[in-house]
Amino acid sequence: MKFTEETTEFELTVEEVERQLLLECGGKIDGTDSNDALYSSISELWKVELSNTKEKQKSKKMKGEKSTTNGNDSRWYRKAYDFWEDPSNCPVSDDGVLQGYGVLTPLDSRDSNLFLDSLASQNPSLRFDRVADCGAGIGRVTKHLLLPRFGHVDLVEQSPRLTSAAPAYIGAESSRVTCINIGLQDFEPSPGTYDVIWIQWVIGHLADLDAVRFFRRCAAGLKPGGVVVLKDNTAGDSWVFVVDRSDSSVSRSLKYIKLLARLSGLQGCAGG
Repeated sequence: MKFTEETTEFELTVEEVERQLLLECGGKIDGTDSNDALYSSISELWKVELSNTKEKQKSKKMKGEKSTTNGNDSRWYRKAYDFWEDPSNCPVSDDGVLQGYGVLTPLDSRDSNLFLDSLASQNPSLRFDRVADCGAGIGRVTKHLLLPRFGHVDLVEQSPRLTSAAPAYIGAESSRVTCINIGLQDFEPSPGTYDVIWIQWVIGHLADLDAVRFFRRCAAGLKPGGVVVLKDNTAGDSWVFVVDRSDSSVSRSLKYIKLLARLSGLQGCAGG
């Protein structure tokens, strides 16, 4: 995706996202979750999920404590943080971070390499010096895809348990990796830092407005000619969104994802 500044000068609201999503979806929004609840509104979803526990925030501030979720105490982000910090939910392995689908790693890496080859052929000025691996876990994508192609990888992951396991998992090449322990809702790349920002199987953990803000910050963090790569699953044809209650994530339809990217100022190119 490439960046344009034309959509960054207004204050976005969930209601505005919903208005535009309704236009994209023919006037109807169908959503569901892993408990089989049904939704006809994204405002309805995020009003509940992003309600802040103000008493807990006030108590922590008075005690001088920091939030365990990098500054966001909504139940949506707390639940995701707790899920991935629990080793019973996510062992330190490909199977763990892919929730039983570690066998996909070779195919995943092969197809991502083909995509990078295609991206480079379309954009000959694209360099492969520095890349951010966003929501990287233990560094599965870093190890199998990014390190063989880039000079340095910034591994961005909010779980201290997973980032602490990353060097041993990656091995000797971990000397070319910098671990950044922060959630994507708070990650702010320094301007002009990255040739590529790679976002894979993680954007569903961000609420809509946080996703738009994150995309904007990513755009600012790119070098001239740099690109943001978003690789993710979609909700398919039956639903506009599907929420997984176990780990606070939402699979969005392709129209929904493209809308959030467009609202951030990103424009699709290869693959999108």
